[in-house]
Amino acid sequence: MLQVNARTMHGERASRTMSLAATFGRRIASGRLACGEALPTEKELQTQYRVSRTVVREAVRHLVAKGLVSVGPKVGTRVRERIEWNMLDPDVMGWHLTAAIRRPFIESLYEMRLINEPQAARLACDRISPEQAARLQAAMTGMRENPRGSPELIAADLAFHRVILEATGNPMLVSLGAMIERSLSISFSLSWRQNPQEETLRQHGRVMDAILAGDREAAELFMRRLIESAFNDVILALYADDGTRGDDAGEAGDTNAGHRERDHGARSAP
Repeated sequence: MLQVNARTMHGERASRTMSLAATFGRRIASGRLACGEALPTEKELQTQYRVSRTVVREAVRHLVAKGLVSVGPKVGTRVRERIEWNMLDPDVMGWHLTAAIRRPFIESLYEMRLINEPQAARLACDRISPEQAARLQAAMTGMRENPRGSPELIAADLAFHRVILEATGNPMLVSLGAMIERSLSISFSLSWRQNPQEETLRQHGRVMDAILAGDREAAELFMRRLIESAFNDVILALYADDGTRGDDAGEAGDTNAGHRERDHGARSAP
């Protein structure tokens, strides 16, 4: 019984720690806490959030590990310059995507995708293995067979993009896909709202067919159009949402859904 209670207490403390870290992570990501600005003192945080000193210290260590804050004698805990943040950390990405002002981060995310994924699709044409080709087709089937926005469709869609990165044979690109997966799942949830599922399937199908046919030019072009189109869909969804969102919107939890990407020609991301 004592062991069970100890596990319960540890779980509750970990939950409070992550909740406090997320609260300030979102405020930092949104700019409400500016670079160089000090967080409340340890005692103030204990009183305001009714948590123990251990919870406060662990939450601060969590933020330090992500590069968001620094701790020093006589200066307290202060927000670091944005250039020092670990932007590929899953939590940091999630906090940016649930902040009230998200467009700059969305633009950066899709710019990174445009730099990497079209070229990855091109490389995959020459390097994809039969086993990877089968998994790419299975992911496409999963997108076709599952309802729009369902967890199963999300998983299939993420798998589609992950297989293409894996098929390049470049371990750096594979790691990049794993690191940005959480942010992609959130941004996909926004882009899904704009257009019918059939259009999403057509977009992905064109990329897959080009890769399996070994058509490097087409694979690169269709992946670029897919990402450009998805960016526009995400921005439209953000404008629909942000009229009622506050700076702390999303602090109760993370967004879960699937993704939509559409091709209506080679539209460029603004």
